[in-house]
Amino acid sequence: MKSIGWLALTRIKMSRVLSIAALVVFAFACSDGSEDVTPSADASARKNGLNANDNPNANCESKKEDYSIVVENPGDGTPEDGSPCWKYTITLAPGAKAISHFILDLDNCPPPYTGVTFDNIISSKLNGEDWPVSSSEGEGTGCDVTSTQIVKFDNLPDAQVYVLEFCLNQGFHNYLKTSVWIKAGCICHEWDNIIDGPCCAF
Repeated sequence: MKSIGWLALTRIKMSRVLSIAALVVFAFACSDGSEDVTPSADASARKNGLNANDNPNANCESKKEDYSIVVENPGDGTPEDGSPCWKYTITLAPGAKAISHFILDLDNCPPPYTGVTFDNIISSKLNGEDWPVSSSEGEGTGCDVTSTQIVKFDNLPDAQVYVLEFCLNQGFHNYLKTSVWIKAGCICHEWDNIIDGPCCAF
């Protein structure tokens, strides 16, 4: 018969073996080889149908050089109906953002001469169709308009060429340089005092 001391020693050894085995099992359970499961930016973007590198604001930006403005018939005199019409043709470069607003400064006539006011406008058209205009910049254009005498075409549809026209009720067929603002995407571009506009009644 083995001694009681030997049995006690055997129990101690077995206890140590069981403790080590338990630690090994615990270690494997806590480290299963998996990585952080927090959704990455790429995964979230894919879920929403977006590229993770896309800037939500980048797609709304536009470039001023993508828009050319041609003024037709400046200073050509008064039509037969006595209502001289001014036409602004804006052509977009391929891939350019569509225009939402066009604003023309009417207050370009130096004192003491009388300039054009919004009340002198009797008709307006966009691409040959009647189109409403307003005398206020309104809100949300992002344009730094300081003039109190303007004409604004807004809510413009998508197009490659915009022909904006308005007719006046008297012979404002003199002309001087004035300013124009174009809103395209989330950017408002200004042509500062370089575009022809009606000025000074005869």
